Amino acid sequence: MKISLTGLTFANLMTYGNVLSDNKLNINTGSNTMPSANSDVFLCRGEPPDKNIRKLMKMLGGVESVFGKDDIVVIKPNSQWWLQGMTNTDSIVALIEMILALPGFSGEIIIADNHQFQEDNSRGWTTTTPNGRFNLNEVVKYFNTIGHGNVTKYHWHDAGQNPDPLQGNAFGNAVVEGPQDGDGYVWDFDNFYLTEDDHKCIMTYPIFTSSHSGITIDLKNGAWQNGSYTGQPVKFINMSSLNHHSPYCGITASVKNLMGVVDMSCGFPAPEPEDTYNTHYIGLKSGFWERVRRLSYVHWRVRGLVAKFVSEDDLIDFHYTGGALGRWIRTIRKPDLNIITAEWVGYGSRIDKEQSSRPRALVASTDAVAADYIAAKHILLPETIKNMPGSEKCLLNDPDNEDGPFHKFLVYASKETGGILDESFISLYEDTP
Repeated sequence: MKISLTGLTFANLMTYGNVLSDNKLNINTGSNTMPSANSDVFLCRGEPPDKNIRKLMKMLGGVESVFGKDDIVVIKPNSQWWLQGMTNTDSIVALIEMILALPGFSGEIIIADNHQFQEDNSRGWTTTTPNGRFNLNEVVKYFNTIGHGNVTKYHWHDAGQNPDPLQGNAFGNAVVEGPQDGDGYVWDFDNFYLTEDDHKCIMTYPIFTSSHSGITIDLKNGAWQNGSYTGQPVKFINMSSLNHHSPYCGITASVKNLMGVVDMSCGFPAPEPEDTYNTHYIGLKSGFWERVRRLSYVHWRVRGLVAKFVSEDDLIDFHYTGGALGRWIRTIRKPDLNIITAEWVGYGSRIDKEQSSRPRALVASTDAVAADYIAAKHILLPETIKNMPGSEKCLLNDPDNEDGPFHKFLVYASKETGGILDESFISLYEDTP
């Protein structure tokens, strides 16, 4: 369902209650249960990032309808890459400016991410080829320079041992049970995603302390200070980029951006906990490579080495990662808002500028699955068809291609979250010049 929003704001539409609920099931998962309500998705086009962000906030009923004056706002960008691979920083700056301009704002804003590498100040934090005017460190410096000390950053950093990494080399922060233990990652052994092959992925989440206020943020349970939870609101904003990722994954957008929240040193290829898999390798395929992984007498370093020489699409059923991230959304922390910054997109690559384009768009929703579906269908796929007609990437970037990895990834995420990837159950509110 497509609805033009020219001259219309979301404040007038809230009466209809099109809000994501946990009991919705996607009709593509094989369930006979139809979605109980539509998911709202907002699409802004054709303006610079600051104007698109302002249009989005207007569509949502004003910035004050999303953020409160006492909020701790955690903005999670994609800092793992550069160029179009990272979140557009002009969009981040524009959002922060609107929050800071709230009358009486006394809260704080923390830009936080885990790019899964040992050197925190690297990649999107320090790149000289950012997506936008600034790299992420420069965003924080910009606001600090003009007097906003309540804009800070935090590098979430993997806690377990990771002596032979396959996806990033971060390790060794701290495994904690709660904010009383200080900063680190919680490994919730009682909360895990289980595949049809009985592969287990433990849910993890960060606990971290603001350098501005000294308040500790438990991303699942809230703000903590002086030995107890304070009740101060914590808003979690998932701000991603939009790009073709790979033959085994298809597209990266909102759902996959949460790979930068979880601890990738928890489970294979890391050695602990035993008989578990991290979020990336939860879909390790059965067969020869799985038997090699299970052989107790084969050292885990050897098992990791084997994995390095097998292509990812032969090694992984990546849709299970969608399921694991969906469980994370359902049981740990659903983002208060998912924003896909599509100022620049990579229809063929995250970091090859020659395979990128500039649709000047923005997609937002409380439903990460629906946001990803709409961004792929209405932004990335048309750019792919225009620039790489007839290529394999047209199939890989098509969210309706049921044999494609991205569709399967979203289906498995939807099974956990109830998110929608059927456009007939999505209310699309579009604002264009």
